[in-house]
Amino acid sequence: MRATVELVDGKECKRNSVPIGHGKEDEMRAIAAEEFGGPIDLMDLPAPEVGTGEVLIRVRAAGVNPFDWKVADGALEGEREHRFPLILGFDAAGMVERVGAGVTGLAEGDEVYGYLFKQVVGGGAYAEYVSAPATIVAKKPESVGFAEAAALPTPGLTAMDLADAIDLKEGETVLIVGATGGVGSYAVQLAARRGARVIATARRANEAFVRELGAAETIDHTREDIVESVRAAHPEGIETIIDVVSSPDMLNRMARLLKKGGRLASSVYAADTESLAERGIDATNVGMQPSARRLEELSWRVDAGEISVSLERTFPLEKAHEALEEIRNRHVRGKIVLLVD
Repeated sequence: MRATVELVDGKECKRNSVPIGHGKEDEMRAIAAEEFGGPIDLMDLPAPEVGTGEVLIRVRAAGVNPFDWKVADGALEGEREHRFPLILGFDAAGMVERVGAGVTGLAEGDEVYGYLFKQVVGGGAYAEYVSAPATIVAKKPESVGFAEAAALPTPGLTAMDLADAIDLKEGETVLIVGATGGVGSYAVQLAARRGARVIATARRANEAFVRELGAAETIDHTREDIVESVRAAHPEGIETIIDVVSSPDMLNRMARLLKKGGRLASSVYAADTESLAERGIDATNVGMQPSARRLEELSWRVDAGEISVSLERTFPLEKAHEALEEIRNRHVRGKIVLLVD
Protein backbone atom coordinates (compact mmCIF):
# COMPACT_ATOMS: atom_id res chain seq x y z
CA MET A 1 0.00 0.00 0.00
CA ARG A 2 1.21 3.50 -0.76
CA ALA A 3 -0.04 6.90 0.25
CA THR A 4 -0.55 9.86 -2.04
CA VAL A 5 -1.71 13.38 -1.32
CA GLU A 6 -4.39 15.20 -3.34
CA LEU A 7 -6.50 18.28 -2.88
CA VAL A 8 -10.09 17.82 -1.79
CA ASP A 9 -12.12 21.02 -1.48
CA GLY A 10 -8.82 22.90 -1.38
CA LYS A 11 -7.37 20.88 1.50
CA GLU A 12 -4.65 18.25 1.51
CA CYS A 13 -6.02 14.77 1.97
CA LYS A 14 -4.04 11.56 2.34
CA ARG A 15 -5.25 8.80 0.08
CA ASN A 16 -4.30 5.20 0.73
CA SER A 17 -4.20 3.24 -2.48
CA VAL A 18 -3.88 -0.41 -3.36
CA PRO A 19 -2.41 -1.41 -6.73
CA ILE A 20 -4.63 -3.90 -8.51
CA GLY A 21 -1.82 -5.76 -10.22
CA HIS A 22 -3.76 -6.90 -13.26
CA GLY A 23 -1.54 -5.97 -16.18
CA LYS A 24 1.47 -4.15 -17.54
CA GLU A 25 2.22 -1.32 -15.12
CA ASP A 26 -1.36 -1.52 -13.90
CA GLU A 27 -2.77 -0.23 -17.17
CA MET A 28 -6.32 -0.62 -18.37
CA ARG A 29 -8.30 0.02 -21.53
CA ALA A 30 -10.54 3.07 -21.38
CA ILE A 31 -12.51 5.37 -23.67
CA ALA A 32 -11.31 8.93 -23.14
CA ALA A 33 -10.84 12.37 -24.66
CA GLU A 34 -7.78 14.60 -24.40
CA GLU A 35 -9.80 17.83 -24.64
CA PHE A 36 -13.38 19.07 -24.77
CA GLY A 37 -14.90 18.41 -28.16
CA GLY A 38 -11.87 16.38 -29.23
CA PRO A 39 -11.71 12.82 -30.56
CA ILE A 40 -12.91 10.04 -28.28
CA ASP A 41 -10.44 7.17 -28.42
CA LEU A 42 -9.63 3.81 -26.89
CA MET A 43 -6.54 4.37 -24.73
CA ASP A 44 -4.26 2.44 -22.39
CA LEU A 45 -4.34 4.43 -19.16
CA PRO A 46 -3.23 3.89 -15.55
CA ALA A 47 -5.78 1.93 -13.57
CA PRO A 48 -7.39 3.87 -10.70
CA GLU A 49 -6.43 3.44 -7.08
CA VAL A 50 -8.84 2.82 -4.25
CA GLY A 51 -8.90 5.33 -1.42
CA THR A 52 -10.48 5.48 1.99
CA GLY A 53 -14.23 5.05 1.76
CA GLU A 54 -14.01 3.84 -1.83
CA VAL A 55 -14.37 0.62 -3.78
CA LEU A 56 -12.57 -0.42 -6.94
CA ILE A 57 -14.92 -1.98 -9.48
CA ARG A 58 -13.93 -4.27 -12.31
CA VAL A 59 -16.39 -3.00 -14.88
CA ARG A 60 -18.40 -5.54 -16.85
CA ALA A 61 -20.80 -3.11 -18.54
CA ALA A 62 -21.28 0.65 -18.78
CA GLY A 63 -24.49 2.49 -19.56
CA VAL A 64 -24.47 5.09 -22.34
CA ASN A 65 -26.46 8.26 -21.68
CA PRO A 66 -26.94 11.52 -23.63
CA PHE A 67 -25.20 13.31 -20.76
CA ASP A 68 -21.98 11.43 -21.54
CA TRP A 69 -21.30 13.07 -24.89
CA LYS A 70 -22.45 16.42 -23.52
CA VAL A 71 -19.78 16.15 -20.81
CA ALA A 72 -17.21 15.26 -23.50
CA ASP A 73 -18.23 18.43 -25.35
CA GLY A 74 -17.68 20.53 -22.20
CA ALA A 75 -21.15 20.78 -20.67
CA LEU A 76 -19.69 20.96 -17.15
CA GLU A 77 -16.70 23.16 -17.97
CA GLY A 78 -16.46 25.83 -15.30
CA GLU A 79 -18.85 23.95 -13.00
CA ARG A 80 -16.68 20.96 -12.08
CA GLU A 81 -13.00 20.19 -12.02
CA HIS A 82 -12.02 17.86 -14.87
CA ARG A 83 -9.14 15.41 -15.22
CA PHE A 84 -7.66 14.63 -18.65
CA PRO A 85 -7.52 12.27 -20.37
CA LEU A 86 -11.22 12.42 -19.52
CA ILE A 87 -12.69 8.91 -19.22
CA LEU A 88 -16.37 9.05 -20.10
CA GLY A 89 -19.40 7.46 -18.48
CA PHE A 90 -21.20 7.49 -15.16
CA ASP A 91 -23.24 4.25 -15.08
CA ALA A 92 -21.34 1.05 -14.33
CA ALA A 93 -21.99 -2.54 -13.29
CA GLY A 94 -19.32 -5.02 -12.32
CA MET A 95 -17.58 -6.76 -9.44
CA VAL A 96 -15.83 -5.26 -6.45
CA GLU A 97 -12.09 -5.80 -6.93
CA ARG A 98 -10.81 -3.97 -3.83
CA VAL A 99 -12.38 -2.31 -0.79
CA GLY A 100 -10.86 0.78 0.76
CA ALA A 101 -10.53 1.47 4.46
CA GLY A 102 -13.74 2.41 6.24
CA VAL A 103 -16.08 0.69 3.78
CA THR A 104 -18.81 -1.49 5.26
CA GLY A 105 -21.60 -3.39 3.56
CA LEU A 106 -19.55 -4.21 0.44
CA ALA A 107 -16.86 -6.85 -0.02
CA GLU A 108 -14.52 -8.13 -2.70
CA GLY A 109 -16.44 -10.19 -5.25
CA ASP A 110 -19.78 -8.43 -4.73
CA GLU A 111 -21.74 -7.74 -7.91
CA VAL A 112 -22.53 -4.04 -7.82
CA TYR A 113 -23.70 -1.06 -9.84
CA GLY A 114 -23.80 2.68 -9.43
CA TYR A 115 -24.15 6.19 -10.79
CA LEU A 116 -20.55 7.28 -10.40
CA PHE A 117 -20.76 11.07 -10.67
CA LYS A 118 -17.81 12.27 -8.62
CA GLN A 119 -16.40 15.62 -7.54
CA VAL A 120 -13.71 15.51 -10.21
CA VAL A 121 -15.04 14.53 -13.64
CA GLY A 122 -12.89 12.25 -15.75
CA GLY A 123 -12.47 8.93 -13.95
CA GLY A 124 -15.48 7.42 -15.66
CA ALA A 125 -17.15 4.09 -16.32
CA TYR A 126 -16.06 3.50 -19.93
CA ALA A 127 -13.08 1.54 -18.66
CA GLU A 128 -11.99 -1.84 -17.34
CA TYR A 129 -11.76 -0.44 -13.82
CA VAL A 130 -13.34 2.48 -11.97
CA SER A 131 -13.07 3.65 -8.38
CA ALA A 132 -15.93 5.33 -6.57
CA PRO A 133 -17.14 6.29 -3.11
CA ALA A 134 -19.03 3.39 -1.57
CA THR A 135 -21.85 5.84 -0.79
CA ILE A 136 -22.90 5.80 -4.47
CA VAL A 137 -22.52 2.06 -5.08
CA ALA A 138 -24.90 -0.79 -4.20
CA LYS A 139 -25.37 -4.46 -4.95
CA LYS A 140 -27.00 -4.84 -8.34
CA PRO A 141 -30.45 -6.41 -8.75
CA GLU A 142 -30.18 -10.18 -8.52
CA SER A 143 -32.67 -10.75 -11.33
CA VAL A 144 -30.66 -9.07 -14.11
CA GLY A 145 -27.22 -9.41 -15.62
CA PHE A 146 -24.46 -6.82 -15.76
CA ALA A 147 -25.64 -5.29 -19.04
CA GLU A 148 -29.14 -4.68 -17.72
CA ALA A 149 -27.79 -3.39 -14.40
CA ALA A 150 -25.59 -0.85 -16.21
CA ALA A 151 -28.70 0.43 -18.00
CA LEU A 152 -30.39 1.34 -14.71
CA PRO A 153 -28.65 3.93 -12.50
CA THR A 154 -29.06 7.30 -14.25
CA PRO A 155 -32.45 6.73 -15.91
CA GLY A 156 -33.86 4.54 -13.14
CA LEU A 157 -33.01 6.91 -10.31
CA THR A 158 -34.21 9.90 -12.34
CA ALA A 159 -37.52 8.21 -13.11
CA MET A 160 -38.00 7.40 -9.42
CA ASP A 161 -37.30 11.01 -8.47
CA LEU A 162 -39.73 12.31 -11.11
CA ALA A 163 -42.51 10.01 -9.91
CA ASP A 164 -41.85 11.01 -6.30
CA ALA A 165 -41.76 14.73 -7.20
CA ILE A 166 -45.30 14.71 -8.57
CA ASP A 167 -46.55 12.41 -5.80
CA LEU A 168 -48.50 10.36 -8.33
CA LYS A 169 -51.65 8.75 -6.96
CA GLU A 170 -53.85 5.86 -8.05
CA GLY A 171 -56.53 6.89 -10.52
CA GLU A 172 -54.79 10.06 -11.66
CA THR A 173 -53.83 10.75 -15.26
CA VAL A 174 -50.22 11.55 -16.11
CA LEU A 175 -48.79 12.75 -19.41
CA ILE A 176 -45.23 11.44 -19.90
CA VAL A 177 -43.37 13.34 -22.60
CA GLY A 178 -40.34 11.47 -23.95
CA ALA A 179 -41.65 8.05 -22.99
CA THR A 180 -39.49 5.79 -25.11
CA GLY A 181 -36.00 6.70 -23.87
CA GLY A 182 -34.29 5.39 -20.77
CA VAL A 183 -35.84 7.76 -18.22
CA GLY A 184 -39.24 7.90 -19.90
CA SER A 185 -39.61 4.13 -20.28
CA TYR A 186 -38.93 3.62 -16.57
CA ALA A 187 -41.28 6.48 -15.66
CA VAL A 188 -44.10 4.85 -17.62
CA GLN A 189 -43.64 1.61 -15.70
CA LEU A 190 -43.51 3.32 -12.30
CA ALA A 191 -46.59 5.42 -13.05
CA ALA A 192 -48.60 2.43 -14.25
CA ARG A 193 -47.55 0.47 -11.15
CA ARG A 194 -48.95 3.28 -8.98
CA GLY A 195 -52.32 2.86 -10.68
CA ALA A 196 -52.17 5.99 -12.83
CA ARG A 197 -53.56 6.29 -16.33
CA VAL A 198 -50.53 6.98 -18.51
CA ILE A 199 -50.57 9.05 -21.67
CA ALA A 200 -47.23 8.48 -23.41
CA THR A 201 -45.70 10.38 -26.29
CA ALA A 202 -44.19 7.95 -28.78
CA ARG A 203 -43.74 7.62 -32.49
CA ARG A 204 -46.20 5.26 -34.13
CA ALA A 205 -43.47 2.62 -34.51
CA ASN A 206 -43.02 2.63 -30.73
CA GLU A 207 -46.69 2.57 -29.74
CA ALA A 208 -46.73 -1.16 -28.94
CA PHE A 209 -43.53 -0.76 -26.91
CA VAL A 210 -44.93 1.90 -24.55
CA ARG A 211 -48.27 0.09 -24.23
CA GLU A 212 -46.39 -3.01 -23.09
CA LEU A 213 -44.74 -0.82 -20.45
CA GLY A 214 -48.15 0.25 -19.15
CA ALA A 215 -49.31 3.23 -21.20
CA ALA A 216 -53.09 3.44 -21.67
CA GLU A 217 -52.95 6.13 -24.36
CA THR A 218 -50.30 7.21 -26.84
CA ILE A 219 -49.68 10.36 -28.86
CA ASP A 220 -47.43 10.40 -31.92
CA HIS A 221 -45.76 13.75 -31.29
CA THR A 222 -44.37 13.78 -34.85
CA ARG A 223 -47.88 13.76 -36.33
CA GLU A 224 -50.13 15.21 -33.64
CA ASP A 225 -50.12 18.29 -31.47
CA ILE A 226 -49.65 17.03 -27.93
CA VAL A 227 -51.72 19.75 -26.27
CA GLU A 228 -54.63 19.50 -28.70
CA SER A 229 -54.66 15.69 -28.53
CA VAL A 230 -54.70 15.57 -24.73
CA ARG A 231 -57.29 18.33 -24.48
CA ALA A 232 -59.59 16.51 -26.91
CA ALA A 233 -59.40 13.30 -24.87
CA HIS A 234 -59.44 15.01 -21.45
CA PRO A 235 -61.38 18.27 -21.77
CA GLU A 236 -61.54 18.74 -17.99
CA GLY A 237 -57.76 18.51 -17.71
CA ILE A 238 -55.29 16.07 -16.20
CA GLU A 239 -53.54 15.95 -12.86
CA THR A 240 -49.84 15.51 -13.65
CA ILE A 241 -47.07 15.81 -16.25
CA ILE A 242 -43.62 14.19 -16.34
CA ASP A 243 -41.36 15.67 -19.00
CA VAL A 244 -37.81 14.64 -19.92
CA VAL A 245 -37.26 16.43 -23.23
CA SER A 246 -39.23 19.66 -23.73
CA SER A 247 -38.09 23.26 -23.97
CA PRO A 248 -39.38 25.83 -21.44
CA ASP A 249 -41.81 27.27 -24.02
CA MET A 250 -43.26 23.88 -24.88
CA LEU A 251 -43.50 22.86 -21.24
CA ASN A 252 -45.24 26.12 -20.38
CA ARG A 253 -47.79 25.42 -23.13
CA MET A 254 -48.40 21.84 -21.98
CA ALA A 255 -48.92 23.05 -18.42
CA ARG A 256 -52.25 24.50 -19.60
CA LEU A 257 -53.51 20.91 -19.68
CA LEU A 258 -53.28 20.66 -15.90
CA LYS A 259 -56.16 21.15 -13.54
CA LYS A 260 -55.75 23.76 -10.83
CA GLY A 261 -53.45 22.22 -8.22
CA GLY A 262 -51.87 20.01 -10.86
CA ARG A 263 -48.26 18.86 -10.58
CA LEU A 264 -45.44 18.91 -13.11
CA ALA A 265 -41.84 17.66 -13.03
CA SER A 266 -39.06 18.24 -15.55
CA SER A 267 -35.73 16.40 -15.65
CA VAL A 268 -34.18 18.97 -18.04
CA TYR A 269 -34.78 22.04 -15.84
CA ALA A 270 -37.38 23.49 -18.21
CA ALA A 271 -39.99 24.40 -15.58
CA ASP A 272 -40.45 28.07 -14.62
CA THR A 273 -41.55 27.17 -11.12
CA GLU A 274 -42.49 30.71 -10.04
CA SER A 275 -44.72 31.57 -12.98
CA LEU A 276 -46.36 28.15 -12.88
CA ALA A 277 -47.02 28.55 -9.16
CA GLU A 278 -48.91 31.77 -9.97
CA ARG A 279 -51.17 29.63 -12.18
CA GLY A 280 -51.83 27.17 -9.35
CA ILE A 281 -49.40 24.52 -10.59
CA ASP A 282 -46.84 22.81 -8.38
CA ALA A 283 -43.78 22.49 -10.66
CA THR A 284 -40.42 20.89 -9.87
CA ASN A 285 -37.11 20.66 -11.70
CA VAL A 286 -35.65 17.31 -10.70
CA GLY A 287 -31.91 16.95 -10.23
CA MET A 288 -31.20 13.35 -9.37
CA GLN A 289 -29.06 12.80 -6.25
CA PRO A 290 -27.52 9.31 -6.24
CA SER A 291 -27.00 7.32 -3.07
CA ALA A 292 -26.50 3.71 -2.10
CA ARG A 293 -29.89 3.78 -0.37
CA ARG A 294 -31.71 4.89 -3.52
CA LEU A 295 -29.82 2.33 -5.59
CA GLU A 296 -30.90 -0.36 -3.13
CA GLU A 297 -34.50 0.79 -3.58
CA LEU A 298 -34.07 0.64 -7.35
CA SER A 299 -32.69 -2.89 -7.06
CA TRP A 300 -35.71 -3.88 -4.98
CA ARG A 301 -38.10 -2.48 -7.59
CA VAL A 302 -36.35 -4.37 -10.38
CA ASP A 303 -36.29 -7.66 -8.46
CA ALA A 304 -39.96 -7.17 -7.52
CA GLY A 305 -40.88 -6.80 -11.18
CA GLU A 306 -41.89 -3.15 -10.96
CA ILE A 307 -39.26 -2.12 -13.50
CA SER A 308 -38.01 -4.10 -16.48
CA VAL A 309 -34.99 -3.17 -18.56
CA SER A 310 -35.19 -2.81 -22.33
CA LEU A 311 -31.83 -2.88 -24.08
CA GLU A 312 -31.86 -1.23 -27.48
CA ARG A 313 -28.37 -2.43 -28.36
CA THR A 314 -25.01 -3.36 -26.88
CA PHE A 315 -21.57 -2.39 -28.19
CA PRO A 316 -18.09 -3.59 -27.26
CA LEU A 317 -16.01 -1.02 -25.38
CA GLU A 318 -13.83 -0.25 -28.39
CA LYS A 319 -16.89 0.89 -30.36
CA ALA A 320 -18.01 3.44 -27.78
CA HIS A 321 -17.84 6.23 -30.36
CA GLU A 322 -20.48 4.41 -32.42
CA ALA A 323 -22.71 4.04 -29.36
CA LEU A 324 -22.37 7.75 -28.58
CA GLU A 325 -23.18 8.73 -32.16
CA GLU A 326 -26.27 6.52 -32.10
CA ILE A 327 -27.59 8.07 -28.91
CA ARG A 328 -26.73 11.56 -30.16
CA ASN A 329 -28.36 11.27 -33.58
CA ARG A 330 -31.18 8.75 -33.24
CA HIS A 331 -34.36 8.33 -31.21
CA VAL A 332 -33.31 5.35 -29.10
CA ARG A 333 -35.92 3.03 -27.64
CA GLY A 334 -34.69 1.78 -24.28
CA LYS A 335 -30.99 1.78 -23.41
CA ILE A 336 -27.59 1.40 -25.07
CA VAL A 337 -24.84 -0.34 -23.11
CA LEU A 338 -21.11 -0.95 -23.57
CA LEU A 339 -19.86 -4.46 -22.80
CA VAL A 340 -16.47 -4.08 -21.17
CA ASP A 341 -15.50 -7.62 -20.19
